[in-house]
Amino acid sequence: MPGYKDPYHKRPMKVGEIGCFLSHYGIWKEVSEKGYERVMVLEDDVRFEPFFNQKMYSLLEEIKQLKFKWDLIYLGRKRLDEGSEELVEGTRFLVWAGYSYWTLGYLLSNTGVEKLLAQNPLKNILPVDEYLPILYDKHPEDEWKAHYPLRNLVALSAEPLVLYPMRYLHEEGYVSDTEDSVTVTTPNPEL
Repeated sequence: MPGYKDPYHKRPMKVGEIGCFLSHYGIWKEVSEKGYERVMVLEDDVRFEPFFNQKMYSLLEEIKQLKFKWDLIYLGRKRLDEGSEELVEGTRFLVWAGYSYWTLGYLLSNTGVEKLLAQNPLKNILPVDEYLPILYDKHPEDEWKAHYPLRNLVALSAEPLVLYPMRYLHEEGYVSDTEDSVTVTTPNPEL
């Protein structure tokens, strides 16, 4: 995306961030092409909470009772704006997702997939964990949001979360395919 700079490190995108986005995008395309009703997307570095299966069963039962269509439900993420998250009425384990990072794991409905693909995201690619909050209109960067005019993704989150990263930054054994990759450099179009 023109003008993209990582909000924390003030650097251009990294090759690993593009690869991560493309892996999620490939899943979205396959879900659309095969007509799946919903899928669970997991990255390769997730840690399942104890009793994950029982917690997911309870969560899925609660989702069946929702009176509206959901598009995306985070199962694991880094909360960046917890203050704005309210419990979804009539639920015990779901909140309206605020600005979040990480795409460790999430449920995605077929309507969510179509909303993600309808934006033609390869035209203005940015990290997937920036793209999702833009589409549910909880991203703080108005300039970036302007590239994606349809911001109507219905995003929820499990609360408490049921997935976490295997390791965090600065922990022994931490490896990041995205952060450890090189930044993307583009030729100057004026030359």
